[in-house]
Amino acid sequence: MSDVLADLGDIFDGFPVEHILRVLVVLIIAVVVQLIGNRAIHRTVTQIAKRAPHRRPGQLRGADDTELAQQLMEDRQRQRAHALGSLAKSALTIFIWGVAIITILAIMGINVAPLLASAGVATAVIGFGAQQYIADYLAGISMIFEDQLGIGDTVNLGGTVLGEVEETALRYTRVRDYWGAVWYVRNGTINYVQNQSQGWLYALVEIPVPYDTDLSKVEQVVNDAGKVMGEDPQYNGILLGAPVYSAIEALTPTSAVVRINTKIVPNGNQWYAARVIRQEMKRALDEAGIHIPLDGIQVRTVPVAAEVVNTSGGKGPAAPPAATDDRSTSPPLTPRDSSTPHGP
Repeated sequence: MSDVLADLGDIFDGFPVEHILRVLVVLIIAVVVQLIGNRAIHRTVTQIAKRAPHRRPGQLRGADDTELAQQLMEDRQRQRAHALGSLAKSALTIFIWGVAIITILAIMGINVAPLLASAGVATAVIGFGAQQYIADYLAGISMIFEDQLGIGDTVNLGGTVLGEVEETALRYTRVRDYWGAVWYVRNGTINYVQNQSQGWLYALVEIPVPYDTDLSKVEQVVNDAGKVMGEDPQYNGILLGAPVYSAIEALTPTSAVVRINTKIVPNGNQWYAARVIRQEMKRALDEAGIHIPLDGIQVRTVPVAAEVVNTSGGKGPAAPPAATDDRSTSPPLTPRDSSTPHGP
């Protein structure tokens, strides 16, 4: 037994146990500091989000554009706090583990000074080979600090994806589209951000009505139905005003298309609001006796001239009328080549 212990002692005498313990201590400290830092950032973001003013959309009905812009942008403090918190966590992770790696190298006896001195050259080389990554990081920092988007916003990123922002990282933005798919879009590839959650949106609904309908009656019906919707509390989280009749948007061969404008609460409500408005307007128009016209097909018939007797003695299908020079009638049938078999 004593021989075994002696052999183990000889092994550990040549093993840098002290260095390994120091490395483990550095790793443990890095993990603990990161956990504490992430927890502190999370608590700070939560407190800011709780203190942020939050007004129910129903309280903003009837407000003018300036008041709406000011109050709704103040409500964005919640999204902005979450976005900055995500950025702070990423920056904290990079800083902590950068310091930890340098400390571990020093413990292992590697001279860190030459490495730091040559960091400029290494940074230039790495930067030249990783231009896309640097562009992604810079674009991500710019988008977050400029409040171009926040977590929970409905955005269209460079025409690539339309959906709700779930994560704003330094290198990418994670978006879930309205089919449920998750997109990871590199920040450096985003040429523009269409944010549909800042302020308000307009829901534009177009409804066709018959040509012979009195448009003043259509306007009255639409405005009356819109007033009822604007006062209905079930639409407090959707509508910021009553749907109103605008004017004729287009003329089609079968109808006159009228437009209905409505100022609505953003964040995905634009599609649901348009569906609800169409449903209520159709009901109101039906009750007023104004029906949406149906597209039809005009069929022109030609009188039968005679019957053709087939070779078996029975009566066959009617023969086509003879072509005439009268251009006001239907155009004559195009003759077929006798060698070509006729279809059914």
